[in-house]
Parts: sequence; structure tokens; C-alpha cells
Amino acid sequence: MKKTNNGPANQKRFAPDGWLFFIVLALLTFGIVLVFDASYPIASAYGDYQNNPFFFAKRQLLSAGIGLACFFAFSFVPYWNLRRLALIGFVTSIVLLLVVWKLGHASLGARRWLAIGPLVIQPSEVAKLSLVLFLSWLLAEKQNLLKSGWKVFWLSLAVAIPLVLTERQPDLGTATTMFLTFLILLITAGARGKYVGIIAAVSLLGVFITLKLPSQSHPDEPNYRMKRMLTFIHPEQDKNGDGYQIWRSLVGLGNGGWTGQGLGRSNEKRPGGVPAQRTDFIFAIIGEELGLVGTASVLLGFLILTVRGLSIAMRTRDPFGRYLATGLTAMVSLQALINMAVVTASAPTTGIPLPLISYGGSSLIPTLCGLGILLGISRYPGYRQGATAKEKPSRSDNFFSKEGIK
Repeated sequence: MKKTNNGPANQKRFAPDGWLFFIVLALLTFGIVLVFDASYPIASAYGDYQNNPFFFAKRQLLSAGIGLACFFAFSFVPYWNLRRLALIGFVTSIVLLLVVWKLGHASLGARRWLAIGPLVIQPSEVAKLSLVLFLSWLLAEKQNLLKSGWKVFWLSLAVAIPLVLTERQPDLGTATTMFLTFLILLITAGARGKYVGIIAAVSLLGVFITLKLPSQSHPDEPNYRMKRMLTFIHPEQDKNGDGYQIWRSLVGLGNGGWTGQGLGRSNEKRPGGVPAQRTDFIFAIIGEELGLVGTASVLLGFLILTVRGLSIAMRTRDPFGRYLATGLTAMVSLQALINMAVVTASAPTTGIPLPLISYGGSSLIPTLCGLGILLGISRYPGYRQGATAKEKPSRSDNFFSKEGIK
């Protein structure tokens, strides 16, 4: 297990987790190829995209380049230095969510993006990353926080602010990812089961009440939100209405069969097919072109990423690093799981990209930043704040290490 000899004994640097590194690059490369494959029919057909088949692919390549630079930069930053950004990052993300709520760019009924000159950011993606950082810092610094019901209550209220602002955009998928990550971090930090249960129950009640509220776009239909939420159960009953997107997605997946139609041969990516074929529903294009083999391979890739992330968390002695690794792993894995569930009609339809694969720099860059931090955590398994002991950390099973290659 290779290490350097610079710094205090508990800050020894080890080789980064090789499996995590390779799976991130593999999913990212696969995503760039699929973005071009899924987008060129639309890009070629419309003047809005300059009739350029490479329109989206070039932008994705640029975002991937910026994201990879951030990925490598964060992997070399000692993760404990990020503590000082936890609170300010959390507050800044809330401010950005408030700004986008009032001044953000609206598209397809959602107001999720904020344009700053040529730069377009999605504050909910920034909020997701900052929430993990904030919770990891707070739970590590205040280890008695979860022993008091009132303190857990106030913590939940603080977390609810970015969640509600994200859901109101509306962006239920990202809000759900943030909420489930919050619950996982509470459990990891040792919160009592009854506290977690109460938070989950109250949240479900809040979602139910929200779905029963009248919609501004359909004021004459009091149950419009609930009907739209439940459309995924029987999308064939409303193929040309609310069920259109998920129905076309199921058609594409069904066309793929076991081995798919072949790369580049999807029909659903063409005009009139499944909407958002390069973004939220790119998994349907993977299924149509590469079949069950392709979708299972993507699922396996995210499973490996999850296992490596949790392995890093378990090897990390420092509570802040352990919580941060757990939260970052949960953030990416849950988002991937929710996206796949939506595309396969296993969950209500909501707009959420497939990490590392879907088109969009506003999601890709923050995701690569988080994974870079996770890779950086793997380099310091023995660090513990305030520790001066010279004992070696437990043996790492990093792929780059001799032990990990055995």
C-alpha cells in the first residue's frame, strides 16, 4: 500500500481508490458517447441547434472537461479543509435557491436554472452537494446533537429549507434525493430509530398534502397533482397526455429486448419519440439500443461505485470524512436509482438526470466535484481530527495498492 511520508502521522497519503477512479471515468466516457447518440437526430432536425449533430456532444465534452478538472483538483485537496466551507456553502445554496425561485430561467413548467452571463447553473445541484457537506460537518462537530429530540427537530427544519425550495421549482426528484441522503446520514451518525421514523412520517404527510393542493396550471382540477403523480401505474390509459413520456420510455425499453437494436438504431430518440431523450430519459435510449445487457451494465457500474464509496466510508477513521463519504455515495447512488425507477415506470415521473451519463453541465460538474472529494477521502483513511497517534490505519483494499490487486 503506497504512501508518502509528508505531514503528521495521521495525515499520511495513500493511493486513491482505483476502482472508484476507473468506474467514474468509464461511466463518464459512456455518457459522452450516449449523449451524442441520443441527441444528434434532434440537433440535426432543428435550427435552434444550428442543425448541427454535434451541438449537444460538444457542450457535454466541455462540461466533462471542466468537471474532470474539478474532479482531480478535489481529489488532491485534504478533505478536512472543506469544513470551513460547510456553513457558508449551505447558506449560499439557500440564497441561490431563493433567487432562482423568483428570477430563474423557466423551461417546460419548471424554474430550476440561473443564468449568470454565459454561465448557467442549477442551484438545486449546488444545494445537494452543500447539504451533504453541511450535515457531515455538523454531525461530526456536534456528536451529541442526535441525542436530543428538540435538536433533531431544529436540524430537520434547517434541512427542510433547501428541500422545500427545491421541490417548489418543481424538482421533486432532487428533493427526494436530498431527503433520503439526510435520513441515511442520520442513521449513519446513530440517530434513534423513532426520530428517523417521525421525520419520515411527517415528510410523507407533507407530500400527501402538497399533492392534494390545487395546481396553478390546472385550477379546475383539484386532484391534478395526484393524478399526474399516479400516471406511471397505468401510462397506457393516457398515452397522449400525462402518460405520454413514460409510455414512450416503456416502448423504447421493450423494443430493446435482451441485446438491443444496436448502437445508433433507436427510434425513440428521434422527433416524436420519448421526450428528454438526452437528459432525464437517456436510460430508455440505452435500453432500446443496448437492451437488457446495456441497462444491466449501467446498473452494475453504479453498484460498483456504491460499494467502493461505502468501502471508503468504512475505512475512514475521522467522523467528518466517514459521514462525507457516506453522504456523497448516497447522493449519486440514490439519484441513479430514482432515475432508473422513473424511466422503467417503477416510480412517479419526475425530472432527474442519470449521474455522469445524462446531458447537462449543471448536473455533471457538481457530481464530478462530489466524486472528486470522495476519491480524496480514500487517500487519507487514517486521518482523525485532533489525533496525534502514530498507529497505521487499517489495511486498504485500494485497487492501486498491491494488497488490492491480489
